[in-house]
Amino acid sequence: MSQVHKVIVLNKPLKIFEQTPIQLFLLVGSIIGALLIATSLPKDWKFNNVPAGVFVFVGIVGAAIVLGKMSEVKPWMWWKNMVLYRLNIIPKTFVPKPEPAPLYPDPNIIESKKKSEQYYVEAQDQAAPR
Repeated sequence: MSQVHKVIVLNKPLKIFEQTPIQLFLLVGSIIGALLIATSLPKDWKFNNVPAGVFVFVGIVGAAIVLGKMSEVKPWMWWKNMVLYRLNIIPKTFVPKPEPAPLYPDPNIIESKKKSEQYYVEAQDQAAPR
């Protein structure tokens, strides 16, 4: 008989309800925040006899879901840099400060004195007959 073993894939993040713990924390926080904001709106604000708080709640929770899924596509730092560069908040060109070039060859290197420069193989005289 064959045995079935459970395989744990270590390079995939922990997921609960198809979301990582950070995404779940973002979603729960947005639900609590959206409820607080939606209930603080006046009751007489309505769109087609639907309270405005419902639209605010759906908008905030929907944005949190989109932000959570965006983090699976690219890391947060990538999204932050993309927004900052597109809004021209951060300069797009980087000019480094000039630095003095290192001395080459290094003056601390002490070379040994060469005794004599001789060839390993000496050439034979071709003019003399054998």
